[in-house]
Amino acid sequence: MTSQSEKFLFLGVGGMGMGPIAGWMAQAGYSICGYDAHLQERVRYWLDSAGVVLEDFIFPEQVGAFTTLVYSSAVAPEHPILVAARAAGLRLLRRGEMLADLARDRRLIAIVGSHGKTTTSGMIAHGIQREGIECSYILGGLFADGSTPPWQYAPNAWLVAEIDESDGTIEGFSPHTTVVLNVDWDHADHYASPQDLEAAFSGLMERTQEAVILPEDCRLRPPGGVVVSTFTGETARRALLPPPPGRFNELNGDAAAAVLGAFREQLPPDLLTSFPGMARRQAKLHASSHLTIIEDYAHHPTEIEALIECLRANEPEKRLVVVFQPHRFSRTRQFKAAFAYSLSAADAVYLLPVYAAHECGSMAAATRDLAAEFSGAKPTTLSLDLAGIEALARSVCSDSSKGGVQVAFVGAGDVEEFAAAFAAHCEARSLGPGTVAAGQIADRPLRMAWARYLESRVSPACLLKFDETLANKTTMRIGGAARFYAEPANLSDLRVLLRAAQLFDLPVFHIGRGSNLLVSDTGFDGLVIRFSARAWRRVESLGDGRIWAAAGGRLKEICGYAAKQGLSGFEFLEGIPGAVGGALRMNAGAMGSWIFDLVERVQMLDECGVYHDLPKEAFHFGYRKVEEISRGIALGAILRSVDSATECSIRGRIDSYSTARKESQPRGASAGCIFKNPEGNYAGKLIDELGIKGMRVGGAEVSAIHGNFIVNQGGATAGDVIELIRRVRAKVKAESGYNLEPEVLLVGQSWEDVLAE
Repeated sequence: MTSQSEKFLFLGVGGMGMGPIAGWMAQAGYSICGYDAHLQERVRYWLDSAGVVLEDFIFPEQVGAFTTLVYSSAVAPEHPILVAARAAGLRLLRRGEMLADLARDRRLIAIVGSHGKTTTSGMIAHGIQREGIECSYILGGLFADGSTPPWQYAPNAWLVAEIDESDGTIEGFSPHTTVVLNVDWDHADHYASPQDLEAAFSGLMERTQEAVILPEDCRLRPPGGVVVSTFTGETARRALLPPPPGRFNELNGDAAAAVLGAFREQLPPDLLTSFPGMARRQAKLHASSHLTIIEDYAHHPTEIEALIECLRANEPEKRLVVVFQPHRFSRTRQFKAAFAYSLSAADAVYLLPVYAAHECGSMAAATRDLAAEFSGAKPTTLSLDLAGIEALARSVCSDSSKGGVQVAFVGAGDVEEFAAAFAAHCEARSLGPGTVAAGQIADRPLRMAWARYLESRVSPACLLKFDETLANKTTMRIGGAARFYAEPANLSDLRVLLRAAQLFDLPVFHIGRGSNLLVSDTGFDGLVIRFSARAWRRVESLGDGRIWAAAGGRLKEICGYAAKQGLSGFEFLEGIPGAVGGALRMNAGAMGSWIFDLVERVQMLDECGVYHDLPKEAFHFGYRKVEEISRGIALGAILRSVDSATECSIRGRIDSYSTARKESQPRGASAGCIFKNPEGNYAGKLIDELGIKGMRVGGAEVSAIHGNFIVNQGGATAGDVIELIRRVRAKVKAESGYNLEPEVLLVGQSWEDVLAE
């Protein structure tokens, strides 16, 4: 039994099943910490307001601070946090098991069924709020208008919750009242046959203590000993105006009215018509005389059939185009014929790659197999990127249907992101008859679309700008502007920005303190992401000589933090004017030491955006480059001391390094060492021996103190620096035979191109 003294860690807290439980428990007074690498901003907002402590990073070393780990069924068994929690002896509960544990000492009204659980529960919750009924509820989705959180805590015994059957945890519930909406075979990965799923629902009814409410035509019947009632037509009998039209809406409204009627004899007639709806259920993203864009969570053939029927009724004059993203390989294989039959009711069908969830399989093969099931016109496949958006937009633009077009994006995966990007493009370009064809993207519409897509997806603390000057964000104080610019406040913001870059076909560059780079005078024709927010500067001790440092942490500050902890080996960082992310990418070093000498593990996103927590041995690091990180993004690292010492002795070494640096390096604005050291020699030594120190182009000058530094003496341009680099390289090559290669990164152009000119 759950105790208030326990400390809970929710792994995957951003899931629609996980977040509301965490929020409800926090509101009830439990100590809740949540972690999710894919946390959406709209979920973050409500969890934060409830008092859930949200962490962008949780490491296996930290699980000992908790007593119970609650995890989503989508979390792989080999997840490092789950493995560590198991080894540490924590109580482990799946999402459904946690909810069942909370419901054990409450009068649970369980909303179950293959379809409509979230909408029905939302209708009941809406009625509870509006009528001031003292009753807890825990939903599995967000209200469409974002007005209230998807949970409510009440101190009495009543609790309304939707119960998920997908992973078998339904077996842990013994409700006071069970509301069965429908029984339709699904979740073929867990239930091998329709009879297996029916047995799960029948078992729940057998464990029900007081009453079962179900539709008149339900083929399942509860055992004797419980009160049985049906709800078809219940809205009419209670004098309630019906909910919005649609087969499932009417059924859901009837069920909600039956439950609310048990709390209030008289209900206001407009109770269901005032329901704001649930997010991702027939959400209208764009509406004009020519074009309507809808996004819906339907991911089962029966749901799709009902949705198309409803959309046809809503706008019968418009041509209906459905963009479908299959959810899970197992469901796609099992119902591919039924999917093809249901989708064929649309005028045109486009297929997106399968959303795999936690399953493995071939997306291309699964999509081909589904497409092959269509007996008439075959669907068109789309990619989940700008090319896919453009292909769809061209089709919509060229559609000459007299009544216009209705585009419905359907599925339970990440199709909502694709839909939102498409809607943003349409709004920015004002798509309609006679407009500019898709593909002819002017800069202003693209910017408008990018901003429109991001406005509700990133946190309020995430900074977004256009044409942001980069010179003042680099140590050399040189460079043009970034066409798109962002400073993410957290990991969730970063993921959204990267997804937006993919959907809008923007190249991306990341900066921290801006050292070791030169920005072109023309700037960067893409998105620059800067890790400057407080969350990215976080540094903390993990014990046992370990320090975790986020990507934006200044190396100098990490050096000081280590000294206070009595950890030696970090002293060389004092002289490197950069941040952790760039240092990991370049394997930065000084005084004969390198940052990978300290690395134990690195947290990063690979080139596909997949999160990894990898040991040092997983990387190919060498002189000024780490192959894997150069293709992805370093988010932070766990650094381990090579030895312990007193703070006084560590400070002594730091001071000696600082003195040596000040004596040997210029203090003016520079990017650090400009050239890589050639094999068997040193770039600075060659430049000194050849008398190149003091060479100048415009405001850029080869340092008189250290030959491998180019200093901005005031007013220097990137063009000045590049020309000076050309001259230095030419002289060194001609007089020594060495071919110096730039070490500093060039942003906005490539060294290969500019040095070939």
